[in-house]
Amino acid sequence: MNDRPGFMEKLAFFGGVAGGALMGGASGFLLLYLTDVVGIGAAAVGTLMLVARIVDGASDPIMGYVVDHLPVTRWGRFRLYVLIGGILCAFCLVALFAAPAWFPDALLAAWITYLLWGLLLDLFQIPVTSLLPVVAGDPRTRGQLAAIVGLTGLLAAALSTGATLPIVAALGGGTAGWLKYVSVMALAGCVLVTIMAVRVRERVQPLSPERYRLKDVRRIFFGHKAVPILLTSKVAVQAASGSLTAALPYFALYYLRDQAFLSAAALAMAVPMVIGAVAVPGLARRSGVKPWYLTSLGVAIAGLALIAVVPAATLPVLVCLAFTGFGLGGAVALGLVLLAELADYTEWKHGFRTEASLAAMTSFATKAGGGVGGGLLAYTLAATGYRSGGVGQNPEAIQGVLYAQSLIPAAIGAVGALVFAAYPITKAVAEQAAAELAERKNHLLVG
Repeated sequence: MNDRPGFMEKLAFFGGVAGGALMGGASGFLLLYLTDVVGIGAAAVGTLMLVARIVDGASDPIMGYVVDHLPVTRWGRFRLYVLIGGILCAFCLVALFAAPAWFPDALLAAWITYLLWGLLLDLFQIPVTSLLPVVAGDPRTRGQLAAIVGLTGLLAAALSTGATLPIVAALGGGTAGWLKYVSVMALAGCVLVTIMAVRVRERVQPLSPERYRLKDVRRIFFGHKAVPILLTSKVAVQAASGSLTAALPYFALYYLRDQAFLSAAALAMAVPMVIGAVAVPGLARRSGVKPWYLTSLGVAIAGLALIAVVPAATLPVLVCLAFTGFGLGGAVALGLVLLAELADYTEWKHGFRTEASLAAMTSFATKAGGGVGGGLLAYTLAATGYRSGGVGQNPEAIQGVLYAQSLIPAAIGAVGALVFAAYPITKAVAEQAAAELAERKNHLLVG
Protein backbone atom coordinates (compact mmCIF):
# COMPACT_ATOMS: atom_id res chain seq x y z
CA MET A 1 0.00 0.00 0.00
CA ASN A 2 1.29 3.45 -0.85
CA ASP A 3 2.24 5.14 2.43
CA ARG A 4 2.33 8.63 0.95
CA PRO A 5 -0.74 10.79 0.32
CA GLY A 6 -0.98 12.46 -3.09
CA PHE A 7 -1.42 16.12 -3.91
CA MET A 8 -5.24 16.12 -3.81
CA GLU A 9 -5.29 14.36 -0.46
CA LYS A 10 -2.80 16.85 0.95
CA LEU A 11 -4.97 19.65 -0.45
CA ALA A 12 -8.02 18.19 1.30
CA PHE A 13 -6.00 17.92 4.51
CA PHE A 14 -4.96 21.55 4.08
CA GLY A 15 -8.58 22.58 3.52
CA GLY A 16 -9.89 20.80 6.60
CA VAL A 17 -7.27 22.36 8.83
CA ALA A 18 -8.03 25.74 7.24
CA GLY A 19 -11.74 25.27 7.96
CA GLY A 20 -11.06 24.63 11.61
CA ALA A 21 -8.65 27.55 11.75
CA LEU A 22 -11.22 29.92 10.22
CA MET A 23 -13.71 29.03 12.92
CA GLY A 24 -11.06 29.27 15.61
CA GLY A 25 -9.84 32.60 14.25
CA ALA A 26 -13.35 34.05 14.40
CA SER A 27 -13.76 32.84 17.99
CA GLY A 28 -10.50 34.62 18.86
CA PHE A 29 -12.30 37.97 18.60
CA LEU A 30 -14.79 37.04 21.32
CA LEU A 31 -12.91 39.04 23.96
CA LEU A 32 -13.07 42.23 21.89
CA TYR A 33 -16.71 41.52 20.95
CA LEU A 34 -17.81 41.00 24.55
CA THR A 35 -16.04 44.10 25.90
CA ASP A 36 -16.55 46.61 23.08
CA VAL A 37 -19.84 45.50 21.48
CA VAL A 38 -21.80 43.69 24.19
CA GLY A 39 -20.30 45.91 26.92
CA ILE A 40 -19.22 43.33 29.51
CA GLY A 41 -16.39 44.46 31.84
CA ALA A 42 -12.86 43.34 31.00
CA ALA A 43 -12.25 41.66 34.38
CA ALA A 44 -15.45 39.61 34.08
CA VAL A 45 -14.51 38.49 30.58
CA GLY A 46 -10.98 37.71 31.78
CA THR A 47 -12.35 35.41 34.46
CA LEU A 48 -14.55 33.73 31.86
CA MET A 49 -11.62 33.18 29.49
CA LEU A 50 -9.31 31.85 32.18
CA VAL A 51 -11.62 29.65 34.24
CA ALA A 52 -13.80 28.27 31.45
CA ARG A 53 -10.87 27.20 29.27
CA ILE A 54 -8.92 25.58 32.09
CA VAL A 55 -11.97 23.76 33.46
CA ASP A 56 -12.92 22.65 29.97
CA GLY A 57 -9.34 21.66 29.21
CA ALA A 58 -9.32 19.41 32.27
CA SER A 59 -11.84 17.17 30.46
CA ASP A 60 -9.53 16.74 27.47
CA PRO A 61 -7.68 13.66 28.80
CA ILE A 62 -11.05 11.94 29.23
CA MET A 63 -12.11 12.99 25.73
CA GLY A 64 -8.82 11.73 24.32
CA TYR A 65 -9.34 8.36 25.95
CA VAL A 66 -12.90 8.24 24.60
CA VAL A 67 -11.80 9.08 21.04
CA ASP A 68 -9.05 6.44 21.18
CA HIS A 69 -11.74 3.89 22.12
CA LEU A 70 -14.56 4.96 19.78
CA PRO A 71 -15.77 2.27 17.35
CA VAL A 72 -13.71 1.93 14.19
CA THR A 73 -16.01 2.67 11.25
CA ARG A 74 -15.60 2.08 7.53
CA TRP A 75 -14.13 5.60 7.50
CA GLY A 76 -11.34 4.52 9.87
CA ARG A 77 -10.59 5.50 13.44
CA PHE A 78 -10.92 9.30 13.24
CA ARG A 79 -12.40 10.70 10.01
CA LEU A 80 -16.10 10.29 10.88
CA TYR A 81 -15.56 12.06 14.19
CA VAL A 82 -13.72 14.89 12.43
CA LEU A 83 -16.86 15.42 10.33
CA ILE A 84 -19.31 15.29 13.26
CA GLY A 85 -17.17 17.57 15.41
CA GLY A 86 -16.68 20.10 12.63
CA ILE A 87 -20.41 20.43 11.96
CA LEU A 88 -21.24 20.88 15.65
CA CYS A 89 -18.49 23.48 16.05
CA ALA A 90 -19.92 25.49 13.16
CA PHE A 91 -23.31 25.79 14.87
CA CYS A 92 -21.73 26.60 18.23
CA LEU A 93 -19.55 29.36 16.74
CA VAL A 94 -22.65 31.30 15.73
CA ALA A 95 -24.22 30.74 19.16
CA LEU A 96 -21.03 31.99 20.81
CA PHE A 97 -21.66 35.49 19.40
CA ALA A 98 -25.47 35.43 19.19
CA ALA A 99 -26.38 34.31 22.71
CA PRO A 100 -24.67 37.13 24.70
CA ALA A 101 -26.35 39.72 22.46
CA TRP A 102 -29.82 38.16 22.51
CA PHE A 103 -30.25 36.90 26.08
CA PRO A 104 -30.98 39.24 29.03
CA ASP A 105 -28.00 38.05 31.08
CA ALA A 106 -25.16 38.49 28.59
CA LEU A 107 -22.42 37.22 30.92
CA LEU A 108 -24.32 34.03 31.80
CA ALA A 109 -25.00 33.38 28.10
CA ALA A 110 -21.31 33.88 27.37
CA TRP A 111 -20.34 31.38 30.08
CA ILE A 112 -22.74 28.72 28.79
CA THR A 113 -21.82 29.03 25.11
CA TYR A 114 -18.09 29.34 25.79
CA LEU A 115 -18.05 26.16 27.87
CA LEU A 116 -20.07 24.38 25.17
CA TRP A 117 -17.68 25.67 22.48
CA GLY A 118 -14.74 24.17 24.32
CA LEU A 119 -16.38 20.77 24.67
CA LEU A 120 -17.44 20.62 21.01
CA LEU A 121 -14.00 21.80 19.93
CA ASP A 122 -12.65 18.61 21.51
CA LEU A 123 -14.82 16.52 19.21
CA PHE A 124 -13.18 18.21 16.23
CA GLN A 125 -9.61 19.07 17.19
CA ILE A 126 -8.65 15.81 18.87
CA PRO A 127 -9.56 13.60 15.85
CA VAL A 128 -7.96 16.13 13.45
CA THR A 129 -4.69 16.15 15.39
CA SER A 130 -4.87 12.35 15.64
CA LEU A 131 -4.99 12.11 11.85
CA LEU A 132 -1.45 13.37 11.29
CA PRO A 133 0.36 10.32 12.77
CA VAL A 134 -1.91 7.88 10.89
CA VAL A 135 -2.13 9.52 7.45
CA ALA A 136 1.55 8.71 6.83
CA GLY A 137 4.27 6.81 8.64
CA ASP A 138 7.47 8.12 7.05
CA PRO A 139 9.16 11.14 8.68
CA ARG A 140 9.42 13.15 5.45
CA THR A 141 5.69 13.05 4.73
CA ARG A 142 4.86 13.66 8.37
CA GLY A 143 7.07 16.73 8.27
CA GLN A 144 5.26 17.96 5.17
CA LEU A 145 1.86 17.41 6.77
CA ALA A 146 3.00 19.07 9.97
CA ALA A 147 4.15 22.05 7.91
CA ILE A 148 0.73 22.13 6.21
CA VAL A 149 -1.09 22.06 9.55
CA GLY A 150 1.15 24.64 11.18
CA LEU A 151 1.22 26.91 8.16
CA THR A 152 -2.53 26.71 7.62
CA GLY A 153 -3.42 27.42 11.21
CA LEU A 154 -1.04 30.35 11.51
CA LEU A 155 -1.97 31.83 8.13
CA ALA A 156 -5.68 31.58 8.93
CA ALA A 157 -5.08 33.25 12.28
CA ALA A 158 -2.97 35.99 10.69
CA LEU A 159 -5.46 36.64 7.89
CA SER A 160 -8.33 36.59 10.36
CA THR A 161 -6.51 39.15 12.48
CA GLY A 162 -6.05 41.45 9.51
CA ALA A 163 -9.37 41.00 7.78
CA THR A 164 -11.96 40.54 10.52
CA LEU A 165 -12.52 44.11 11.68
CA PRO A 166 -12.70 45.61 8.14
CA ILE A 167 -15.10 42.87 7.06
CA VAL A 168 -17.30 43.32 10.12
CA ALA A 169 -17.34 47.07 9.49
CA ALA A 170 -18.30 46.48 5.84
CA LEU A 171 -21.14 44.25 7.03
CA GLY A 172 -22.56 47.07 9.12
CA GLY A 173 -20.68 46.65 12.37
CA GLY A 174 -22.32 46.05 15.72
CA THR A 175 -24.01 42.80 16.66
CA ALA A 176 -25.52 42.29 13.20
CA GLY A 177 -22.16 42.69 11.45
CA TRP A 178 -20.45 40.25 13.78
CA LEU A 179 -23.21 37.64 13.40
CA LYS A 180 -23.04 37.84 9.60
CA TYR A 181 -19.28 37.42 9.73
CA VAL A 182 -19.20 34.41 12.07
CA SER A 183 -22.01 32.76 10.09
CA VAL A 184 -19.94 32.96 6.91
CA MET A 185 -16.86 31.60 8.73
CA ALA A 186 -18.92 28.76 10.20
CA LEU A 187 -20.32 27.77 6.80
CA ALA A 188 -16.93 27.93 5.08
CA GLY A 189 -15.32 25.90 7.87
CA CYS A 190 -18.04 23.26 7.73
CA VAL A 191 -17.63 22.76 3.97
CA LEU A 192 -13.84 22.48 4.15
CA VAL A 193 -13.96 20.02 7.04
CA THR A 194 -16.43 17.84 5.14
CA ILE A 195 -14.08 17.65 2.14
CA MET A 196 -11.22 16.69 4.43
CA ALA A 197 -13.18 13.90 6.10
CA VAL A 198 -14.20 12.44 2.73
CA ARG A 199 -10.85 12.58 0.93
CA VAL A 200 -8.17 11.81 3.57
CA ARG A 201 -7.08 8.21 4.19
CA GLU A 202 -5.76 6.55 7.35
CA ARG A 203 -2.72 4.38 6.58
CA VAL A 204 -0.90 3.67 9.85
CA GLN A 205 -2.66 0.96 11.85
CA PRO A 206 -1.88 -0.21 15.41
CA LEU A 207 0.44 -3.20 15.79
CA SER A 208 -2.06 -4.73 18.17
CA PRO A 209 -5.87 -4.46 18.11
CA GLU A 210 -5.81 -4.39 21.91
CA ARG A 211 -6.45 -0.95 23.37
CA TYR A 212 -5.02 0.53 26.50
CA ARG A 213 -7.15 0.68 29.64
CA LEU A 214 -7.77 3.53 32.05
CA LYS A 215 -5.36 2.01 34.53
CA ASP A 216 -2.68 2.08 31.82
CA VAL A 217 -2.95 5.84 31.28
CA ARG A 218 -0.72 6.86 34.16
CA ARG A 219 1.98 4.37 33.21
CA ILE A 220 1.89 5.28 29.50
CA PHE A 221 1.85 9.06 29.81
CA PHE A 222 3.52 9.76 33.11
CA GLY A 223 5.88 6.82 33.47
CA HIS A 224 8.51 8.94 31.72
CA LYS A 225 9.06 12.68 31.63
CA ALA A 226 8.44 13.30 27.92
CA VAL A 227 4.69 13.87 28.18
CA PRO A 228 4.69 16.19 31.24
CA ILE A 229 7.52 18.29 29.79
CA LEU A 230 5.89 18.63 26.37
CA LEU A 231 2.51 19.40 27.96
CA THR A 232 3.91 22.11 30.24
CA SER A 233 5.91 23.67 27.44
CA LYS A 234 2.94 23.69 25.06
CA VAL A 235 0.72 25.39 27.65
CA ALA A 236 3.28 28.18 28.02
CA VAL A 237 3.80 28.57 24.27
CA GLN A 238 0.05 28.62 23.60
CA ALA A 239 -0.43 31.18 26.38
CA ALA A 240 2.16 33.42 24.73
CA SER A 241 0.51 32.98 21.34
CA GLY A 242 -2.96 33.55 22.81
CA SER A 243 -1.88 36.76 24.51
CA LEU A 244 -0.26 38.00 21.29
CA THR A 245 -3.33 37.28 19.17
CA ALA A 246 -5.87 38.64 21.66
CA ALA A 247 -3.88 41.82 22.24
CA LEU A 248 -3.37 42.76 18.57
CA PRO A 249 -6.75 44.50 18.04
CA TYR A 250 -6.30 46.53 21.24
CA PHE A 251 -2.70 47.32 20.27
CA ALA A 252 -3.80 48.63 16.88
CA LEU A 253 -6.81 50.58 18.12
CA TYR A 254 -5.38 52.15 21.28
CA TYR A 255 -1.55 52.02 21.20
CA LEU A 256 -0.84 52.78 17.54
CA ARG A 257 -4.32 54.29 16.92
CA ASP A 258 -4.39 52.71 13.48
CA GLN A 259 -6.98 50.06 12.66
CA ALA A 260 -5.28 49.47 9.29
CA PHE A 261 -2.26 48.20 11.23
CA LEU A 262 -4.05 44.88 11.73
CA SER A 263 -3.99 44.15 8.01
CA ALA A 264 -0.33 45.13 7.77
CA ALA A 265 0.48 43.01 10.82
CA ALA A 266 -1.26 40.02 9.30
CA LEU A 267 0.84 40.31 6.15
CA ALA A 268 4.06 41.00 8.08
CA MET A 269 3.55 37.82 10.13
CA ALA A 270 2.08 35.63 7.39
CA VAL A 271 5.03 35.59 4.98
CA PRO A 272 7.65 34.72 7.63
CA MET A 273 5.24 32.14 9.05
CA VAL A 274 5.15 30.44 5.65
CA ILE A 275 8.93 30.43 5.49
CA GLY A 276 9.30 29.16 9.05
CA ALA A 277 6.65 26.45 8.74
CA VAL A 278 8.16 25.14 5.48
CA ALA A 279 11.89 25.60 6.07
CA VAL A 280 12.34 24.68 9.73
CA PRO A 281 10.92 21.11 9.56
CA GLY A 282 13.29 20.43 6.65
CA LEU A 283 16.24 21.66 8.71
CA ALA A 284 15.07 19.61 11.68
CA ARG A 285 15.22 16.38 9.65
CA ARG A 286 19.00 16.76 9.56
CA SER A 287 19.84 17.72 13.13
CA GLY A 288 16.73 16.80 15.10
CA VAL A 289 13.45 18.44 16.11
CA LYS A 290 14.42 19.52 19.63
CA PRO A 291 17.19 22.06 18.84
CA TRP A 292 15.21 23.66 16.03
CA TYR A 293 12.07 23.87 18.17
CA LEU A 294 14.07 25.75 20.81
CA THR A 295 15.61 27.98 18.15
CA SER A 296 12.18 28.82 16.74
CA LEU A 297 10.88 29.70 20.20
CA GLY A 298 13.91 31.90 20.78
CA VAL A 299 13.28 33.88 17.60
CA ALA A 300 9.59 34.37 18.47
CA ILE A 301 10.40 35.46 22.04
CA ALA A 302 13.00 37.98 20.83
CA GLY A 303 10.55 39.46 18.33
CA LEU A 304 7.89 39.93 21.01
CA ALA A 305 10.25 41.43 23.58
CA LEU A 306 11.59 43.97 21.08
CA ILE A 307 8.10 45.44 20.58
CA ALA A 308 8.41 46.97 24.07
CA VAL A 309 11.53 48.95 23.18
CA VAL A 310 11.16 49.97 19.52
CA PRO A 311 9.50 53.30 18.64
CA ALA A 312 5.70 53.37 18.68
CA ALA A 313 5.51 53.39 14.90
CA THR A 314 4.17 50.92 12.37
CA LEU A 315 7.39 49.90 10.59
CA PRO A 316 9.53 48.95 13.62
CA VAL A 317 6.67 46.97 15.14
CA LEU A 318 6.04 45.14 11.86
CA VAL A 319 9.70 44.09 11.73
CA CYS A 320 9.38 42.65 15.25
CA LEU A 321 6.20 40.81 14.27
CA ALA A 322 7.96 39.38 11.22
CA PHE A 323 10.56 37.76 13.49
CA THR A 324 7.77 36.54 15.76
CA GLY A 325 5.91 35.07 12.80
CA PHE A 326 8.96 33.15 11.59
CA GLY A 327 9.56 31.69 15.04
CA LEU A 328 5.92 30.74 15.55
CA GLY A 329 5.72 29.17 12.10
CA GLY A 330 8.64 26.88 12.84
CA ALA A 331 7.52 26.10 16.39
CA VAL A 332 3.94 25.21 15.49
CA ALA A 333 4.99 22.94 12.61
CA LEU A 334 7.61 21.20 14.74
CA GLY A 335 5.15 20.85 17.62
CA LEU A 336 3.09 18.53 15.42
CA VAL A 337 6.19 16.55 14.42
CA LEU A 338 6.97 16.19 18.13
CA LEU A 339 3.47 14.83 18.69
CA ALA A 340 3.85 12.23 15.93
CA GLU A 341 7.24 11.18 17.32
CA LEU A 342 5.71 10.90 20.77
CA ALA A 343 2.94 8.64 19.43
CA ASP A 344 5.62 6.31 18.00
CA TYR A 345 7.60 6.53 21.24
CA THR A 346 4.65 5.48 23.43
CA GLU A 347 3.82 2.56 21.13
CA TRP A 348 7.49 1.53 21.14
CA LYS A 349 7.59 1.64 24.94
CA HIS A 350 4.12 0.33 25.80
CA GLY A 351 2.63 -1.37 22.72
CA PHE A 352 -0.43 0.89 22.27
CA ARG A 353 -1.30 3.58 19.71
CA THR A 354 -2.46 6.66 21.65
CA GLU A 355 -2.92 9.36 19.00
CA ALA A 356 -6.18 10.74 20.40
CA SER A 357 -4.97 10.95 23.99
CA LEU A 358 -1.83 12.74 22.85
CA ALA A 359 -3.97 15.00 20.69
CA ALA A 360 -6.06 15.68 23.78
CA MET A 361 -2.89 16.82 25.48
CA THR A 362 -2.37 19.33 22.67
CA SER A 363 -6.01 20.40 22.90
CA PHE A 364 -5.67 20.93 26.64
CA ALA A 365 -2.49 22.94 26.08
CA THR A 366 -4.25 25.09 23.47
CA LYS A 367 -7.24 25.73 25.71
CA ALA A 368 -5.34 26.26 28.94
CA GLY A 369 -2.75 28.39 27.16
CA GLY A 370 -5.41 30.41 25.35
CA GLY A 371 -7.28 30.87 28.62
CA VAL A 372 -4.14 32.01 30.43
CA GLY A 373 -3.14 34.31 27.55
CA GLY A 374 -6.60 35.85 27.18
CA GLY A 375 -7.02 36.07 30.93
CA LEU A 376 -3.68 37.82 31.42
CA LEU A 377 -4.60 40.33 28.73
CA ALA A 378 -7.98 41.04 30.31
CA TYR A 379 -6.56 41.32 33.81
CA THR A 380 -3.77 43.59 32.58
CA LEU A 381 -6.35 45.83 30.92
CA ALA A 382 -8.50 45.88 34.05
CA ALA A 383 -5.51 46.57 36.33
CA THR A 384 -4.37 49.49 34.21
CA GLY A 385 -7.80 51.13 34.04
CA TYR A 386 -9.16 49.99 30.66
CA ARG A 387 -12.74 51.16 30.06
CA SER A 388 -15.15 48.92 28.14
CA GLY A 389 -17.48 50.15 25.42
CA GLY A 390 -14.98 51.29 22.79
CA VAL A 391 -14.25 54.64 24.48
CA GLY A 392 -10.92 56.48 24.80
CA GLN A 393 -8.31 55.08 27.20
CA ASN A 394 -5.98 56.63 29.77
CA PRO A 395 -2.16 56.43 29.37
CA GLU A 396 -1.88 53.65 31.97
CA ALA A 397 -4.33 51.45 30.04
CA ILE A 398 -2.45 52.09 26.80
CA GLN A 399 0.81 51.10 28.52
CA GLY A 400 -0.96 47.93 29.71
CA VAL A 401 -1.86 47.13 26.11
CA LEU A 402 1.83 47.45 25.17
CA TYR A 403 2.88 45.05 27.94
CA ALA A 404 0.19 42.57 26.92
CA GLN A 405 1.46 42.68 23.34
CA SER A 406 5.16 42.32 24.15
CA LEU A 407 6.74 41.58 27.52
CA ILE A 408 3.99 39.36 28.92
CA PRO A 409 3.85 36.87 25.99
CA ALA A 410 7.66 36.99 25.69
CA ALA A 411 8.07 36.03 29.35
CA ILE A 412 5.53 33.21 29.09
CA GLY A 413 7.20 31.89 25.94
CA ALA A 414 10.57 31.93 27.70
CA VAL A 415 9.16 29.72 30.44
CA GLY A 416 7.98 27.24 27.79
CA ALA A 417 11.41 27.17 26.16
CA LEU A 418 13.20 26.61 29.47
CA VAL A 419 10.91 23.70 30.34
CA PHE A 420 11.30 22.11 26.91
CA ALA A 421 15.10 22.18 27.22
CA ALA A 422 14.75 19.04 29.40
CA TYR A 423 12.74 17.10 26.75
CA PRO A 424 14.25 13.58 26.50
CA ILE A 425 13.28 12.46 22.95
CA THR A 426 16.29 13.37 20.85
CA LYS A 427 16.85 12.62 17.16
CA ALA A 428 18.63 9.36 18.05
CA VAL A 429 15.80 8.18 20.33
CA ALA A 430 13.11 9.01 17.75
CA GLU A 431 15.00 7.16 15.01
CA GLN A 432 15.50 4.11 17.24
CA ALA A 433 11.78 4.00 18.09
CA ALA A 434 10.75 4.30 14.42
CA ALA A 435 13.20 1.63 13.28
CA GLU A 436 12.15 -0.90 15.92
CA LEU A 437 8.45 -0.29 15.26
CA ALA A 438 9.03 -0.90 11.53
CA GLU A 439 10.87 -4.12 12.37
CA ARG A 440 7.99 -5.31 14.56
CA LYS A 441 5.46 -4.58 11.82
CA ASN A 442 7.54 -6.43 9.23
CA HIS A 443 7.78 -9.39 11.61
CA LEU A 444 3.99 -9.45 11.99
CA LEU A 445 3.49 -9.30 8.21
CA VAL A 446 5.94 -12.14 7.63
CA GLY A 447 4.45 -14.16 10.46
